[in-house]
Amino acid sequence: MMSNVVSPIDQEDTRSPLPDTPRAAVGSGGRVASSPWVWMTLATVLLGGSGAVRAWQDYRFATVQSQVVSSPFPLTDLPTDLANGEWRVREGGDKVLDPEVAQVAGCTDSLIRTYTNSTTGVNLTVLILFGPAKNVFGHVPEVCYPAAGYRMVAEGLLRGVPIGPGPAAEFRSEVFAREGQERSRREEVYYAFRHGDRWSPDAQSHWKEFRHRPSMFKIQVQRPVPVDEQREVNNPTEQFLAALLPEIEARIASAPKGPEGKIGRVGAVVGRWARRDQSLPPTASRLPRLVGLSRWMRLFGLLKTGRLGTNHKREEVI
Repeated sequence: MMSNVVSPIDQEDTRSPLPDTPRAAVGSGGRVASSPWVWMTLATVLLGGSGAVRAWQDYRFATVQSQVVSSPFPLTDLPTDLANGEWRVREGGDKVLDPEVAQVAGCTDSLIRTYTNSTTGVNLTVLILFGPAKNVFGHVPEVCYPAAGYRMVAEGLLRGVPIGPGPAAEFRSEVFAREGQERSRREEVYYAFRHGDRWSPDAQSHWKEFRHRPSMFKIQVQRPVPVDEQREVNNPTEQFLAALLPEIEARIASAPKGPEGKIGRVGAVVGRWARRDQSLPPTASRLPRLVGLSRWMRLFGLLKTGRLGTNHKREEVI
């Protein structure tokens, strides 16, 4: 009897193989991986939501900036007598900026006054501006005086002026003279900007905060000085500012809360973010971008043609 031996080869399935069926990918943890479309959809939703939040923030900031029109108080309300009559506005010493100059300066309120010290007879002129920070911050003597034909003849100084129990207000002091008059006629200039709750001549380093604090004050005090004056000792400009600044601070504190206080938590978050990095490119590339090249060209034209407002033949360079 013959036994039938079946070879392993004979046991092979001779049927045509079925088409390959795709198999779900298995992750290292044994879980089936999600489709790429899920991640793309999630990314699209996140990007769309981020854009909507940013647009909402821009709208709120634009609304606040559009409401910064008037000063917290009329600048003309500042007293004409300071320090118990030690400083008084002299007769005819109350002026206003020419409307075209005020437009170039970007301010919505301005004041020019010449005060006289009743004891020493020292005369000085103060210019106060209020307006949108993005317009006001760029008008500094280092730009405006040279454009009017002056040059700096003494090293600039940073000077602190006490205004109460808080930190001192920081001002920059500079001296300018026209070409050929360096020994006969010099003009000392003190200036600072009030942005937020600080006085500083370096407003441009805080430009990222302009969106949630869109308004700004500027003070500039100028007086003629002799060549040999020791400006660091008993400077009458600093004495005048020590009497003027508390008057300004008191009026700001008592004024109704302005639109800057309506931004709420969005402004606070942006403010914290802005203060982390205050770096900027050089001033030459920063001013035309933020203030507007056309504004600077118009200002330069007014300075060259002598159309800035004058006070008793003294130029008020903004």
